[in-house]
Amino acid sequence: MIPLRAILVDDERLARQQLGKVLQLHSGIELVGEASNLSEAIALLEGDPPDVIFLDISMPPESGFDLLGHIPPTSRVVFVTAYEEYAVRAFEARALDYLLKPVQPTRLALVIERLRDAASWKNRSASVVLGNQRSWSKVSVEEISSVRSEGNYSRAYTMDGRSYFVRRTLQEWIKMLAEEGFFILSRSLLVNPAAVIRLDGVTRNETALYLAGSPEPVKLGRTAASRARRLLASEDLDEESPVGPLE
Repeated sequence: MIPLRAILVDDERLARQQLGKVLQLHSGIELVGEASNLSEAIALLEGDPPDVIFLDISMPPESGFDLLGHIPPTSRVVFVTAYEEYAVRAFEARALDYLLKPVQPTRLALVIERLRDAASWKNRSASVVLGNQRSWSKVSVEEISSVRSEGNYSRAYTMDGRSYFVRRTLQEWIKMLAEEGFFILSRSLLVNPAAVIRLDGVTRNETALYLAGSPEPVKLGRTAASRARRLLASEDLDEESPVGPLE
């Protein structure tokens, strides 16, 4: 079993110690760093990205939400806080889970199980060939951020900002990625959940979806935005198939 690398970000030293002790009870979790404020956390993230960040929300005068823009898309976020009222915002910000202090060992065990499931998906070696008649590249599935339909063609975006225009319909992509955990958000958009950074409401009928590797947010209508929030907030993604009916 490859150990999951974790860091703790909390301004309370006692809270970090207590969570660290509980984590030590689980095999396969390696605590690789602690931070008491955002600047220390950002410095930790400049090295080898962890698999999971256990992140406090209230760290006066700062907020754990302010760290999200510095977290790489491959790292999972688990909020650990004493406040229930931030849960919706946390899940909209692609948090894997939301734990209330004091953390219950049984609840933490469920989180670790989800982390291991996510890690097993992340470590898959599936790949696709992308390109045109002049050049081709072999790209691993986990590098793909999103796929967007353009008629009988499509454009695939990667986590690092590359894009490929290919003669492949979205339906063909759905068949290829049916077992890879991608979300269908609309008839023209397929998204890697690991690429989601945040959802921002623009108007009543429009929501901006920010994805790793995309210079501009993707505009979602009400149905697609509702589906995105529902899927991202789900406790168990298998309860609602990522490749369910299109809108």
